[in-house]
Amino acid sequence: MQLRKILFISILFFSVKISAGTLKGRVTYNGSNPLAGVAIAIENSTIGTTTNFDGTYIIRDLDSGSHTVVFSYLGFEKKTIRVTLADDETLEFNVEMLESVTHLDETIVLGKSEATRIQESAQAVTVLKTSVAKVQTADLGEVLSRVEGVSVQRTGGLGSATRFSLNGLSGDQVRFFLDGIPLNFMGYNAGIASVPVNLINRVEIFKGVVPIRFGADALGGAVNLVTPIGTIGTNLDISYQTGSFGTHRAAMNFAYYPKISGFFSQLSAFYDFARNNYKVQVEIPDELGRPSEETISRFHDSYLGMGINTNLGWRGLLWADKIAINIFANSYRQDIQNNNVMTIPYGEPTSGVTSYGGHVNWRKDFEPKFSIHFVPGYSRTQTDFKDDGIYFYNWFGERITASDSNDPLVRMEPGEIGQASDRYLWDDNYYMRLSLDYEFFRGHYISLASSPTFVSRTGKERLLINPDSRDPLSAQRDVFTFINGVEYQWKSLNGRWENIVFFKDYIQNVQAEEPLIGNRLRNRNRYSHEIGLGNGLRTKIGDNFSLKLSYEWATRMPRPTEMFGNGILIASNLELRPERSHNGNLELNYSPGNDNDSQLDFGVNFFIRKAEEQIVLLGNDLEFRYQNVFEALSQGFELALKWGSKKNRLFIETNSTWQDFRNTSDEGVFGDFKGDRIPNRPYFFVNGSARYRFPEVLGSSNELEIFTMARYIHEFFRSWESAGIREYKQTIPTQNLLNVGFTYKINMESFTATVSGEIQNITDQKAFDFFGVQRPGRAIFTKLTIDI
Repeated sequence: MQLRKILFISILFFSVKISAGTLKGRVTYNGSNPLAGVAIAIENSTIGTTTNFDGTYIIRDLDSGSHTVVFSYLGFEKKTIRVTLADDETLEFNVEMLESVTHLDETIVLGKSEATRIQESAQAVTVLKTSVAKVQTADLGEVLSRVEGVSVQRTGGLGSATRFSLNGLSGDQVRFFLDGIPLNFMGYNAGIASVPVNLINRVEIFKGVVPIRFGADALGGAVNLVTPIGTIGTNLDISYQTGSFGTHRAAMNFAYYPKISGFFSQLSAFYDFARNNYKVQVEIPDELGRPSEETISRFHDSYLGMGINTNLGWRGLLWADKIAINIFANSYRQDIQNNNVMTIPYGEPTSGVTSYGGHVNWRKDFEPKFSIHFVPGYSRTQTDFKDDGIYFYNWFGERITASDSNDPLVRMEPGEIGQASDRYLWDDNYYMRLSLDYEFFRGHYISLASSPTFVSRTGKERLLINPDSRDPLSAQRDVFTFINGVEYQWKSLNGRWENIVFFKDYIQNVQAEEPLIGNRLRNRNRYSHEIGLGNGLRTKIGDNFSLKLSYEWATRMPRPTEMFGNGILIASNLELRPERSHNGNLELNYSPGNDNDSQLDFGVNFFIRKAEEQIVLLGNDLEFRYQNVFEALSQGFELALKWGSKKNRLFIETNSTWQDFRNTSDEGVFGDFKGDRIPNRPYFFVNGSARYRFPEVLGSSNELEIFTMARYIHEFFRSWESAGIREYKQTIPTQNLLNVGFTYKINMESFTATVSGEIQNITDQKAFDFFGVQRPGRAIFTKLTIDI
């Protein structure tokens, strides 16, 4: 411990000792007009800053000697100056920027992008840019499934339930965010695939180690969707897609940003509809009751989703560098076609989610070294489920009739899935995100994050069996979660070393009423307190290699649905304990840099996840309940390779994932299955894609790109390998899926239009996910995207 103190003090002393001078000044244009947001970088270093709302800047702790300083801003000519600093000297240098004579729609590269800086940090993260996916026809779930370590399983076509898995851990164990705000608090409650890819600029996938700024109790990682900021001026992106299975998808994103401080606005909206009437193979009894396989079209699986989001704010105010008000409203409707193993068809059950709310986003930088970011918000989510059908249906969408009558068969009790229900649940969500960042010495940063969240749930069952009894959905169910974190980050002066160490504190307080027989209530409150910690280390080896090592002792608190149930088929369990996991990553990346001939990137990541107290839904035909039941170990590796030819004419990308995720429980419900792979999860899959670009096709500014994408998924079991139940024991067969398509871009003076076409699953191979539920076969889609 004494040695650690000496080393730490030595680092601080060294950092202070070599810091000698300060450079400051003001950036203006057209005489004396201040220019905010100008990027200022010290050449051949990682040192830089931006100007404040009044155009001022300051860079402290510069080495003595000569420096080349570059001033860059979109729409203005780049300016380079040479300064010489003596020991302890403060040099003031004012700069006037000249507006560029180039068009604003030309590409200007200002150092490393935010995506590149995150990717090259000490965090265990993969950054996916969506610029290519936006003009293609795949949805966000499909796009994410092409990332190494990621598996996205679905219960059907567009709008169906999805399960996102990251290195084996899935469901609520992986948290989703939109610009740092929990995705479910932003109205996207229908799953990750419901978020239009055209409204997203990039995706940050944090593997097992989650930064404190998210204020999240994730177990297996986090996914942050980042929306476009927009360039200076007015921007408008619109897209429309149509194709097989009655699919129609439209998205719009409008943004206005001034050149300097002032009012800005954003407006985005989307509309999705699909009949999902694709063909599947099912077993249908013949006249003698013998099952025979037939091909039918799904008939009760339509999906409708729509939403709107507006963001209004100001930049460069005296008391805020940025303040914005965000307001949203989303709605989803989904028919329910069949049970989990696709053996029983349904003709009437439906479900839906409606959300609305908003938040305030406030940020202030007090000189370059200290900043505050504060986001308070509220949202309400209404979930409904209706199952009151009185008839039996067959796979052809017909009401089943008796052999000696034309009258449809009527159920003894209403309800196709179970007990008849027409229920509503309302969640009132109050949340806050507060983060403080401070650079107390050059290369040394400390961050604090605080994230309180309060969720209050109530509900109503409109089809109570006994109207005189108390509705179990109306009981009090409140959850207060408070997550705090502190992080210390150190970057070496030459940029070759970076280390992030953090500590997290988790508090959850549950206050709930449990309905008992005789209209009595019993208070079942629970309080949990957990801690967590982690570390991320990155070093550069030479000019081309980088090595990352990261670890987190992670915690996930039970969600309201897991603790409270749904009042009908899923009972409450307030005894649920938090899930815990040891998460580790060892990552090696090779990137020789891009030259005039080609570009190459290669990476391999070895991971381990040792999870305890995993929460699983268990039960029988009468009642289900979430329980802490087993321990599991996931270990494996990911490989990723990217190569681009000269001028990016040809681009090839491939990745593969192998994950051995097994039950390690010695006793309990799953003790008999110790050593088995966790069921219903792919454990080996490979993705590959190739794109070739033809410039100057039917026009000097137009270009054509053809592409192909392939996926291999190795066979896996539906349930435990040691089990013997026919419907679950069967394996999901090996799958080879292939897509082909093209994009044609027309570059005009005032706008860019892209027309794309794609054939998905061109070989029409049977595709499966959850428990053998069949996915769509061959499908054809077209898409038009316009960028003004």
